[in-house]
Amino acid sequence: MRSPTGTRRVVDAALVLDGSTLKLSGPVTLNTAGPLTVQGRLLLARLPPDATLDLSRVTRVDSAGVAMLVEFWRLRKLKGARLEFVSIPAELQPLLQLYDLEAVFGTGASA
Repeated sequence: MRSPTGTRRVVDAALVLDGSTLKLSGPVTLNTAGPLTVQGRLLLARLPPDATLDLSRVTRVDSAGVAMLVEFWRLRKLKGARLEFVSIPAELQPLLQLYDLEAVFGTGASA
């Protein structure tokens, strides 16, 4: 996104804990996945065994964002806990199909 001065402006992404739900918003891309992963690891530890990751406010996602989401799922699984993805944006569907992740995200026929 360009600012009025012509310089590139970074749009912030956010990850917040709301009870047993993590809420992700903004772009989840190569530019934001690193800091979100660091923050997410801290927040994941505070979740109960059955938790949700709400993607309803994600505005953009790329393969780095997918890798981050899979990492969150993997960390929960290692602890014997669940992470259910909800409100998955349509933009994410082709990437889930490409990487054969529909079952992980609960969007495939075998989910």
